[in-house]
Amino acid sequence: MISIRSPRSLAEGYNTGADRATGEVVIFSHDDIEFLEPSSWLRNLQNHMTRFDIVGLAGTNRMATGSWARSGPPNTFGQIGEVDGRPAPYRVLIMSAPRRIVSGLQALDGLFFAVRRTVLETVRFDATTFDGFHCYDIDFTYSAYRAGFRLAVACDLPVLHASQGNFDKTWEMYAERFQRKHAETLAVFRRRPFRHAVVGATTKEEVLEIMRGAREVWSDHDGAQGSPGPD
Repeated sequence: MISIRSPRSLAEGYNTGADRATGEVVIFSHDDIEFLEPSSWLRNLQNHMTRFDIVGLAGTNRMATGSWARSGPPNTFGQIGEVDGRPAPYRVLIMSAPRRIVSGLQALDGLFFAVRRTVLETVRFDATTFDGFHCYDIDFTYSAYRAGFRLAVACDLPVLHASQGNFDKTWEMYAERFQRKHAETLAVFRRRPFRHAVVGATTKEEVLEIMRGAREVWSDHDGAQGSPGPD
């Protein structure tokens, strides 16, 4: 485990961590997440990494703006437990969890993703453009997608995240930087109202119960078959 303390930006910190790491698979993670199935999450992740170059917990297969989530259904995938307080102590944010592992992703959320060493030898975190704590994640993963690497979202790694993000003016500035950098390759933004599913929970056990619910519709071969990528 490599702890990066007080970096000037997450991109700089993650580049430092990548340089220090020696493993074939490198995990980049915020420090405020808790895996709710501690006995199985690593085994599940290892299985997914035999097929994909980057595996995260939420993202989109149609990147159109400086926010992966704004792509909306049917192009967003994953499920995340969050500490909430309104209207319940916890909540589960469900984008879509159609199978154990969803392939064809273009960009991933940065709360957690695992990256194969071969990706880091080609793609770096852009610490010049993203010199703060926003949009470093979608820039890195979208750049990896553009370089031909295989991205996926795992729906069988239940996580509780202690924060929900801060989409303030600073975030908007970095989102605009992302759009300017990738303007020629982004999809046309479809502006339409939507809401991802939000389910309240009173305990961590209930959060896990909700996140496990999708497994009832997964087939036995979902671990070997992902969704098709975008046209």
